[in-house]
Amino acid sequence: MPSVLSDLKKYTRTFRVTKNINEVFDVLNNVDDYESFIPFCSQSEIIDEQDNAITASLKLSFLGSSSEFITQNEFKRNEFIDMNLVKGPFNSFNASWLFNPINEDETQMTFKMTYSINNPITDLIISKNIDTVSERIIEAFKQKIEA
Repeated sequence: MPSVLSDLKKYTRTFRVTKNINEVFDVLNNVDDYESFIPFCSQSEIIDEQDNAITASLKLSFLGSSSEFITQNEFKRNEFIDMNLVKGPFNSFNASWLFNPINEDETQMTFKMTYSINNPITDLIISKNIDTVSERIIEAFKQKIEA
C-alpha cells in the first residue's frame, strides 16, 4: 500500500490583476520586499542573483513554529518564475508563477504548486491549512500589485 505522505499535493489558482505585466513581474520577483506584505513571512532575502535566476530565502512563522525555506528561482521576464526547493520543511516543492498579458493594464496570473512533506504531523498541519494560507498569500500579492 503506497504511503499517503509520498503523494504530491497540488494547488493551482488563476486570477487577474489590474496592472501592466511589467509592474506585476517586478512585484513577484522582488523577494527582498516579501516580508513587508506576505502573511507568515518574517524575513525575506535574495541570497544569490544571476542573469535569469535567484536563490531566495524566506523565514516563515505559522502556528507557533518557524522555518527557513530556500528556493532556486529561474525566470523569464513577464513570462514565468519557477521555484524549486533547495532547503525547507518540504520533502519536495515546486511552484510557478505564469504571466499572461490581457491588455496594457491587465494581467492574468496563474500560480501552481506541488509539494510533499516527510513529517506526518507537519503534513497534517500544512494539508489542513494550505488552501487558506495560499489564498491569503495570493491576496497579499494582489493587493501589493494593485496598490
